[in-house]
Amino acid sequence: MTDRIKQGWSCYLVTILFQQLPGSQPTIISRMKQEIQRVYSTLITRVHRKPRTASPDELPILIGAVDLPVYKSDPSSSPLVRCNRGLHFHALILIPDRSRLREPLQDHFQTSAHLYETDGTITKIDVRPVLDGYERVVDYVFKTIKRERVSYDEGVLILPRTRDELTSSAIPRDVAQADQLAII
Repeated sequence: MTDRIKQGWSCYLVTILFQQLPGSQPTIISRMKQEIQRVYSTLITRVHRKPRTASPDELPILIGAVDLPVYKSDPSSSPLVRCNRGLHFHALILIPDRSRLREPLQDHFQTSAHLYETDGTITKIDVRPVLDGYERVVDYVFKTIKRERVSYDEGVLILPRTRDELTSSAIPRDVAQADQLAII
């Protein structure tokens, strides 16, 4: 992250709040991650004309984690997070210095909210530029993971995925299907 920022990339802290989602905590987290992948898929086409053929150095990076509210001595200072047992999502989004976006990311999300909050699952996307104190912001994004309130594997999302991750995820399904067929 620090290398990209030194190369001129812009960094943003993004907080995403969701409507009430049904299910257990793992189910809710999975649904949140699916929605964030949809948001990322929409954003990536606004940043690069042909994202499927682009180098990873030309694509935005999203590093995020599910979050739970923490106790605050002044409750009025905390955001209103009552849905989903308090679960919401924080992410750092890094935008390359060469991008199709002609406005800061916070302005883009504000003017294009209809693209990202389409079916009402996402109720709010708050975007703030990070100008310094990156280490502190990273700690903030990962505080729930660091405190082991949610496991790393369950709560962390990093995009874009590598091509290896995309192809290797299909292998276990095929193997599992072959095992099921062998049992039958």
